[in-house]
Parts: sequence; structure tokens; C-alpha cells
Amino acid sequence: MTTARPTGSRARIRDRGQIDALVLAALADGAKRHDEIAETLRRQVGDALDLPYSRIVPTLHRLQRNRLVSRPSSDPRRYRLTDVGKRSLSARLRAADTFAASAHRLADGAGSGSS
Repeated sequence: MTTARPTGSRARIRDRGQIDALVLAALADGAKRHDEIAETLRRQVGDALDLPYSRIVPTLHRLQRNRLVSRPSSDPRRYRLTDVGKRSLSARLRAADTFAASAHRLADGAGSGSS
């Protein structure tokens, strides 16, 4: 028997860049295993985003190939941000903040155009 997912206002996350940003952000406070990343995302984001958790491991592998995350030889199951990954996360956060502020300005001004 399958359990129905809760309905409501959920943003569907399918864009690779958005998933990358969420995974990088989940690693901002320290190294984690893929299941700990999934738990961090569930705890911090909850039902606000429809994120396919099955994409976490492939995302981590891609981020590692791109040198944004690494796995220490002492604990290869854990992923951590590299310096490049930290800079990438900062840039992504600035871009997201700028985009959100611009969208809000446009939406707030949408009804105040001159007629």
C-alpha cells in the first residue's frame, strides 16, 4: 500500500542547479553522509519543496567530479565542502537572494503602473 503525499503549496525541484545548491547548503555546517544530507533537507526544508531524495547520491558524485565536495580518506562515506564548494555556495546564495528580491520588487510594483 502506498501512502499519499501531502498536498499543498510545494515547489517542485527538478533543476540540477537548484538541487546542487540545496545539497551544498546542507553541507555548510560540516561533513555528512548522504543519508544525513537527506535528513538535514527533510528537517530544514520539510514539505515546502518537492525534492527527489533519490537524486542526492548522483548529485554528490557530480559535485565531487566538479571539485565542489570531497570525501576524506579517513571517512570516505562523508562528504564535505571544498574551498571551491564554499565559494560556489556563497555565489549561489547571492544570486538566489538577488533573484528573489527582484521578483518581489516586480510583483509589488505590478499593480501600481500608471494608467
